[in-house]
Amino acid sequence: MGDETASCIECGASGRLGNCGDLFHALLALDHQRLQPWGRFHGLNVACFLLQHPSQVPTGASGGLWQMITTFLAGGVDAVNQLESDRVRSNRRGGRPPLVFESPPSRTSAPSVTIEDVSVDGSFPASGYERRMLEWASSIAGEKTHPIQ
Repeated sequence: MGDETASCIECGASGRLGNCGDLFHALLALDHQRLQPWGRFHGLNVACFLLQHPSQVPTGASGGLWQMITTFLAGGVDAVNQLESDRVRSNRRGGRPPLVFESPPSRTSAPSVTIEDVSVDGSFPASGYERRMLEWASSIAGEKTHPIQ
């Protein structure tokens, strides 16, 4: 990670571990190696990061990202993985209209958990990772959470 210490203007992370983009790429490297526990959270990782960094969200994608968050909070990571599988199947079928999802609500306050918190020390340790993902998603959804200590 870099020596940057400027806080992120989009999510409010302190920058003590580098910029959010660098942390996200480190997390994606774990995801793409299909290492666990990170690999099974890939879609949720992307959704959480992008919803906290809206300048990077592709046009029309925020509803699908929000659906990932709400699906995870309602049914866990297995439900997210099923949603991802359903989307892939839907995309492979020609002639069907794309799935449409509800847009996320407007953010009313800064999230209490960011990718910096999930990374702990920049390494995204496996121990406690699922709990940190739940806290990250809950923070984005505006649910009352206790920030990661």
